Amino acid sequence: MFRPITAAALATLALAACEPSAMVPDEPYSTIPTGDYVLFNIGGEVLSVRHTTMTIAPNQITGRTGCNSFAAPISGTPPEIVVGEIQTAGQSCRWSDQEARFFNALRNADRISYEDGVLRIKGPQKALTFEYGRLASPAGPIGRNLNPNQ
Repeated sequence: MFRPITAAALATLALAACEPSAMVPDEPYSTIPTGDYVLFNIGGEVLSVRHTTMTIAPNQITGRTGCNSFAAPISGTPPEIVVGEIQTAGQSCRWSDQEARFFNALRNADRISYEDGVLRIKGPQKALTFEYGRLASPAGPIGRNLNPNQ
């Protein structure tokens, strides 16, 4: 039989396993956990459809906007970030406006921070806010295909 203290300890360990861990301190992005993120806010506007994802690696970001995949080199030492040229697949779709706002904010970004599972990438005009993790399924957060081109 589990004792309450044992159960509490196991629950704490299980929750700790969900939180991303920072990289080695000598790496440029040691204060920003690398891995997968989901965009939920652009410039203070909470997105009703969350299909933009981003994966951060030490020297690049990659992801999908719902219609297009993208990749860009990153540099700088947090809290500073420099986003290089963004390469995309170039497809248009019904979320083109949201995608354009995302890419414009990302191109102009100069600050990055991570706290309590939330990543913020900021620029002079807009901030992008992400949750750490992945979409519930490749088909989208509510189990339907969010890409109208497929």
